[in-house]
Amino acid sequence: MSTVPKYVYCFPFFSALIALILCFAGTSCKFLSISTTDATTPFSLDFGLWYHQTVNVTSNGIIASSTCSLYPPDQQVDSAWVAARVFNLIAIILGATVIIFDGCSGCITTNPKKRLQGGALVYLIVAFCSGMSLILLNTNICSSNRNSTVAALNNMDFSSCVLSTGGKSAIASCVFWVVAAVLSALLHPSSRLRRARDDNGLDEPLVQEYEYEKEAFIDENETDTETV
Repeated sequence: MSTVPKYVYCFPFFSALIALILCFAGTSCKFLSISTTDATTPFSLDFGLWYHQTVNVTSNGIIASSTCSLYPPDQQVDSAWVAARVFNLIAIILGATVIIFDGCSGCITTNPKKRLQGGALVYLIVAFCSGMSLILLNTNICSSNRNSTVAALNNMDFSSCVLSTGGKSAIASCVFWVVAAVLSALLHPSSRLRRARDDNGLDEPLVQEYEYEKEAFIDENETDTETV
């Protein structure tokens, strides 16, 4: 019988739950940030997978609003940008699915012999998909000529893209997905490994019992022979 406390089997579940929450941070408009290099009117613009921070040009200057909106129709979405969106959606959908099944199979029952088959592998796949959303750094967003929002401010110079809250959350999400995978593999080993471990623990007692029965059988035969 395992001596691990039952609540420990919920650690992979909660680690994956935190990772899933962090994945949603990438859907906002604060995944990447681009700052202006103009010292007179310094400000930064935030961009995400689906949304971006809007800019209002007034007579008093340029005002970056605090709201997020969908990208305008004239914004060209390249293949890397589409891939980043797809990987983010896969991470959210697949991650939510495996959390539900693993929660019912491993956490709620707190049974080390009952687990989600391939759960650790799925967690690693989700971690990979979450990390691949970072290819947003290599898209039209970070090109001043192909970013329609930045291109509209053609009289200003901007620095290169840097990770904002959403991008940093994607990195943290990868870490928590990997932690969930490792804990799931350690706490819920495969049936083959568990059977091998149990067999190793029973080898010595079975051998000792077999030797004892063998000696008792020989002694009994010798006694019967002497009697005859």
